[in-house]
Amino acid sequence: MLDEAAVARVDRGGLRDIIASMPDQLLDGFRLGTGTHADTSKAERVFLAGMGGSAIAGDIFRSWATNRARLPIQVVRDYRLPSYATPGDVLVAVSYSGTTEETLAATAQAVKLGCRIVAVTSGGRLAALVQEAGGPTIRVPPGLPPRGAFGLLFGILAAVGEEWVYGDLRGELERAVVHLKDLRGRLGPSVPLATNRAKALAKRLRNRTPVVYAAPPLTAVAKRWQTQLNENAKVLAFASEFPEADHNEIVGWCSDASARRFVPIMLRDADETPEMRHRLDVTEGLVGRHARVDRIEDDDDELLGRLLGLLFLGDYVSLYLAALRGVDPTPVKAIDELKARLAAPARRRKK
Repeated sequence: MLDEAAVARVDRGGLRDIIASMPDQLLDGFRLGTGTHADTSKAERVFLAGMGGSAIAGDIFRSWATNRARLPIQVVRDYRLPSYATPGDVLVAVSYSGTTEETLAATAQAVKLGCRIVAVTSGGRLAALVQEAGGPTIRVPPGLPPRGAFGLLFGILAAVGEEWVYGDLRGELERAVVHLKDLRGRLGPSVPLATNRAKALAKRLRNRTPVVYAAPPLTAVAKRWQTQLNENAKVLAFASEFPEADHNEIVGWCSDASARRFVPIMLRDADETPEMRHRLDVTEGLVGRHARVDRIEDDDDELLGRLLGLLFLGDYVSLYLAALRGVDPTPVKAIDELKARLAAPARRRKK
């Protein structure tokens, strides 16, 4: 059920090709963002506003860059900016569609406040709003599901962020792309189950509920795994983080008889501190008494390569789980219906 032809029959929307394009998207996004400047001379912080597939690029960027940024970086998933936002702060508003109502509301507030704003979008109301405010707009090609534009959005953030993050971001991104291209050759639909770790994990997740765990800096990657499994494979999946999970969830794993219906997936990093490594090893041992733990690592030498490598693997796992379940991974009918129902009262009020 997971050979190349079988995946293609289920994947009528062509998500497999979109997933495979991520290394190329990253470089295309960096080129799109090069030359766009955000004035940080009066800023106290940088806000990255977005929701869903548009916000995850900000999460991963923050995980990569926050420890060497000149300014604090905060991802905003809300209708409003935090109360401590100031007129000189920078807002990078990311909405692939340009119609995300939470991002539009936060951006409108930032305009009134006097923030420096950059829009990243394929068009929609967001582009018009930021252009009217005199801010730059970086336009990305339309036609993708927002979660399928991750590479473009992340590449743009890497280019724009060069002004407020120390280090050779372009060089690190290019090295990560080399790593992803190698992974693509090992994870794609033409690679058989016996040697394809994404297919093997998808097979294990069939008829089970995944719970994806990570500690910083991988917590955003765990969230991406969850959301890709939700949207692509159309299954319930959950994400949680350490060390917090050791103060509550571990009791459920060790005490609930239904634990074996779930699959604990531990995303691990080569640069874990000794304290965190010891904690996670002990936790795996305790949870492993009640459910088989899948430990997932990436072997790249650099943090960005490991972040994106694990994310790339999760995208492929979600594709193959969709194939096993016989569902086209591209449509998200529940989200479309939700947006339509939310928009209906607004249209009536305008009339």
